[in-house]
Amino acid sequence: MKECSKAILTFSFVLITTILFSQNEQLIIGRTTGKLILTNNAEIRTFGFANSLSGQITFPGSSVEVKVGDTVNIDFWNISQGNPVSLHCKEIEFTQRDKENEILKIKEPVHHMEHGFYSFQAKKAGTYLYYSPENYPFNLQAGMFGVIIIRPKENDSLQKKPFREILWCSNELDPIWHTDSIMGTEYDSSNKPIILPDFKPDYFLLNGEIIQNKKGLQSLENKNETILLRLVNAGLYQHEIVFPINTKIQLVTGNSANLKLLPKGYKVQLGSGECLELYAFLGETAEKEKIIYRFIDPKSKKLRSKAVIPVFY
Repeated sequence: MKECSKAILTFSFVLITTILFSQNEQLIIGRTTGKLILTNNAEIRTFGFANSLSGQITFPGSSVEVKVGDTVNIDFWNISQGNPVSLHCKEIEFTQRDKENEILKIKEPVHHMEHGFYSFQAKKAGTYLYYSPENYPFNLQAGMFGVIIIRPKENDSLQKKPFREILWCSNELDPIWHTDSIMGTEYDSSNKPIILPDFKPDYFLLNGEIIQNKKGLQSLENKNETILLRLVNAGLYQHEIVFPINTKIQLVTGNSANLKLLPKGYKVQLGSGECLELYAFLGETAEKEKIIYRFIDPKSKKLRSKAVIPVFY
């Protein structure tokens, strides 16, 4: 009888532990053979993260979606032809392990055709940018970045969920940095830094597309529905987003100092790598209002590009 009770207690402990601390397994593949189609079907070479060998490179790359309390294990397979790369997130502490599952005291870049094993505990709900910090800022600008979304536990969620979740991940591209002479750098085990010209971007993107081509944030027929908007700055510039008057904005996660109320609407300011989650209420926003998106050089403080995006489509 005692043995049976012990077995029940052991099973209950394992079951409860599994529920409270579920395992989330992810595969991320680092590649240097991607491409993006920009204006007039022009292609530009990119690096990137995918979750399969046949997966296309996208901006942002492979996403990681988990819940608070999850233990996340990432198998990072580096099949890129260039210098070694690794994974990093400013707000989340990654633990790196070797093939024998031993924790590395000093994190190491992952070489060509090798695997890197990372793990982290999903502690705080929010949206986060992860990227390859090797040869910074080259790998980031080349496209080796993605988004981690940590969702709250079900019992922590608001009763009324938003109608839609929208991710706006913005960045810039300098075509000189994307030439074969630079992106085709041969493998160097010492991870010798790549020599780069000054950063002078010509393309300004939102989710991998020219931002000026963005049709809108919300469909007009659903204007009364709440949106959960995830804003991610994956670029090197400062990004400013100004929402029109009568658009109601509520901060969900992120630095409250990045959200300011102006006489003519709300303004979001995101430095490189910063993210915010917002609830957007558009029911009182006029039909023809616009969202202003600005890209500002952090050194000169000069405006480099401005896009006007309709609120509704």
